Amino acid sequence: MVPGITDEYDIENLRLYSITFKDSCFYDISKDDLKERVYKELYSIVNGLAVLNTCNRFEVYLDVYTESVASNELLKLMGSYHSSFHKYNGIEVVRHLFRVSSGLESAILGENEILSQVKESWEESKSKGLTSKLIDSLFHWSIIVGKKVRAQTHISSGVLGYPQASVEIARRVLGGLDGKKVMIIGAGRASKAIIDYICSRWRPSEVHIANRTKERAEALVRDGCRFKVTGLGEIFDKGYDVVFIALKGGPFDFLDELPRKNKLIIDISTPTAMRSTKPTFTIDDVHSIVGENYEKRLTQAKYAEAIITHEVSRFMDYLAKRRVDDRIAEIMGYLDAVIEREVLRTKKNVEKGVDVEEAIRVALRSFTKKSMKPIFDLLHESPDSEIYKEIVEHYRREFGGKV
Repeated sequence: MVPGITDEYDIENLRLYSITFKDSCFYDISKDDLKERVYKELYSIVNGLAVLNTCNRFEVYLDVYTESVASNELLKLMGSYHSSFHKYNGIEVVRHLFRVSSGLESAILGENEILSQVKESWEESKSKGLTSKLIDSLFHWSIIVGKKVRAQTHISSGVLGYPQASVEIARRVLGGLDGKKVMIIGAGRASKAIIDYICSRWRPSEVHIANRTKERAEALVRDGCRFKVTGLGEIFDKGYDVVFIALKGGPFDFLDELPRKNKLIIDISTPTAMRSTKPTFTIDDVHSIVGENYEKRLTQAKYAEAIITHEVSRFMDYLAKRRVDDRIAEIMGYLDAVIEREVLRTKKNVEKGVDVEEAIRVALRSFTKKSMKPIFDLLHESPDSEIYKEIVEHYRREFGGKV
């Protein structure tokens, strides 16, 4: 790098320290508190940073000017977990974040949620004034790549979560869930996932939630659906288009009456909550669909990788152009200063009685010599190079006069 010229787009300044669900210690870390401490302790000793903190990863993206200082401080903050950090440098950071945004690094291949999490992490850090031009460019481009991968491949097609897959079975059998009567038995995380998936995509006429504890069932109610919370003893009072069961501790004898009034029953409990098998889909049926969808996504991974490789190359070209643009802007700043000095000298010459045209001519010649000096020096240093011909050809083409 030329002394005195700052390079705000130097990819070699990128560092990433990452711990994910793949590391055995990951779930022991108090990540929310750690994120705030990273922001507080590192912001003053780096060019920029962003922390990607999700349920499956804790990643610190840095734009550093003195790596050892930032690295030592971060490892000190991590305590005994610092040995589990995976470190990436330069272009490795770019490829990794592009893979993260595309869902290739997720616990569930091709998941969509990670893309919004990357965006939210970037926006949070940017709103705190912690990012740099390089960090902003990296995260902005990674979001573009994540969207492109999903638009040009089927990496996110077909659900892989068991609750969502059970809903997909119901959709296939019933031809959709709009206007349907739905019953969910249970109020755990699986039931919540079922409800969220249904209410974000369809408009059932009714959604009933039955659980031993009504208060826990009421906590699952969300916008987008008409809800009614009932006790387990009331589930036989009316029929439903589909009943989802997600209970622990089965099988339960009292559920054997469900098939009498209900069109479709999907039991994703482990072990199954019902003894009867008709008309019931079980966790094994859901597992089959999840496996099928996973294989389809897996075949798309190679296409996603090809897109990422292409986008890494494009991003490198983008950074190179931005670096040139910054240097041109700096040169233009120097030239503006030269222009101002020539304007002042021209005014003084006119005030002294020098002819206006002559004063302007002197100023233009002076500016030309000063601004062109680097090119003249380059020509003197390489008298036999092709640069001379190219420069002459440029002026001949642009101005059409004799050189």
